[in-house]
Amino acid sequence: MKRNRIAIILVIILGSLSFWFIINNRKGTIKETLRDFAVADTAAVDKIFLADKLGNAVTLERNPKGGWTVNGKYQVRMDAMKTLLETMKKVDIKEPVGKKAQDNIVKQLAADAVRCEIYSRGELIKAYYVGSQTQDMTGTYMILMDPETMKPSAKPFITYIPGFEGYLTTRYFTEEKLWRDRTIMQYVPTDIKSVKLEVPDRPEFGYELKVNGNNDYTVTMLSGKKLENIDPLSVKQYLSYFQQINFESLDMAMTQQEIDSTLKSTPINILTVTDNAGKVNRIRFFARKPKKEDMISPEGKPVKFDLDRMNALLESTNDFVMVQYYVFGKVMPPAGYFTKKDSGAGEKPKS
Repeated sequence: MKRNRIAIILVIILGSLSFWFIINNRKGTIKETLRDFAVADTAAVDKIFLADKLGNAVTLERNPKGGWTVNGKYQVRMDAMKTLLETMKKVDIKEPVGKKAQDNIVKQLAADAVRCEIYSRGELIKAYYVGSQTQDMTGTYMILMDPETMKPSAKPFITYIPGFEGYLTTRYFTEEKLWRDRTIMQYVPTDIKSVKLEVPDRPEFGYELKVNGNNDYTVTMLSGKKLENIDPLSVKQYLSYFQQINFESLDMAMTQQEIDSTLKSTPINILTVTDNAGKVNRIRFFARKPKKEDMISPEGKPVKFDLDRMNALLESTNDFVMVQYYVFGKVMPPAGYFTKKDSGAGEKPKS
């Protein structure tokens, strides 16, 4: 009986000591809300604001009809949006920044961190600064802000996503161009009225495909000759390629002077798609310089042009972008494709 009493007293003492330690430990740290970076319900998030110290800023807003917009102007790349929301949901504290390094990290965050504000139903629910990566590239420096006062907490943390090997900085980018959806064409095949391909250097290769009705198609060379024996299956396959066509990137590596010079040159091809409502989508394609001036073709000759990519001007938005031959070759075949099983791709500039 005496042993049981001693055991009970020991349990009470240890429990009291544990409670005292927890309470006092919490008193010596910031409040719990300034330790929690994650947003549990990202489905309720309807606006995200990101800004850096260079003056770049983006506002990402959920569209009630689906998708997101950036700065109220463009549709957002859903792959990037999905990654950001997933990061906001799973981000966790790896460890606090050590006392000796705290001052330096706070200075770094003040100098080059990205400010992130997360909203739901018009209310700010989370705000923090995203800094650079740790030396081992497996953590990211972050510091939370109090949503009520908008003041940073006193303590930065090293954050991570459990199970992910890497850092998170690059997911919080602030350039509007990088957030933009890269869709150029997105047609239901039955919505297309006509497709015209022009080849300025070799006009005899240009043609126009017209959809007259169900299984009724005509292909006319721009020289005036109408092709015979059109294969409806080939045409249907071709029109299906227009359901989702994207550009690779906005060509930010080129200066405005280089872009202007390119636009004054002769296009490789000009592709025009007209839908049943009469809306025209016209794209001009231009050769790109090779990645390296000393590149050699398989035939052993110096390469004058990039054989994998070309530039394009999207006339509907006036955007100058970089595209792949692999993507666009299938929508710029020779006219013979529609009369026989010839899957040859659009011609590249001769090197």
